Amino acid sequence: MKPSGEDQAVPAAGPWEECFQAAVQLALRAGQIIRKALTEEKRVSTKTSAADLVTETDHLVEDLIISELRERFPSHSSPFFLVHM
Repeated sequence: MKPSGEDQAVPAAGPWEECFQAAVQLALRAGQIIRKALTEEKRVSTKTSAADLVTETDHLVEDLIISELRERFPSHSSPFFLVHM
């Protein structure tokens, strides 16, 4: 006899489960990009002021997240998506 809970299907956690899983996957992929960038030379620019620094890695991660969210959830809307079209 198996202990209870073993080899049983996990029920769906609700309508936000797909969004949660997408966020986790994107965070892991973004982490890989950032980890790789730690060993490379940085290209730094500024946004609105000299204190507002942004790197090429920041842009890569932002582009990854926005493009993947648009692809996975085309019916979702966000003011953030509109700014970065």
